[in-house]
Amino acid sequence: MDWAFTFQNAMRNVFWGLIRTPPEKRDLKAIEEGRKRSAELLAIPESVLSGRQFITGNKFTMGDIPLGCEIQRWMRVPIERPSFPNVEAWFERLRARPAFLKIVDIPLS
Repeated sequence: MDWAFTFQNAMRNVFWGLIRTPPEKRDLKAIEEGRKRSAELLAIPESVLSGRQFITGNKFTMGDIPLGCEIQRWMRVPIERPSFPNVEAWFERLRARPAFLKIVDIPLS
């Protein structure tokens, strides 16, 4: 769960810069640095999810919730994303859960 905060910190400038900041006031350098750092960090769950359905194995656990919330932002901000097939498949499994769709995968604001 702490690791989700690490990812959130990397995504902060991306989310705030693109979603909460008017275009004329955006710091494009900070947004790009955050995008790159976030992509670097995603190599970790990409590896962890190899051969697993969820973060801790084949059962949905509390460990999936905080990172799932952060990955939702990554998947929804308008940026170029490198491919992370394991993370993307995991995200789709989260999206198959009605509570995730109702509470987490909502429009960014």
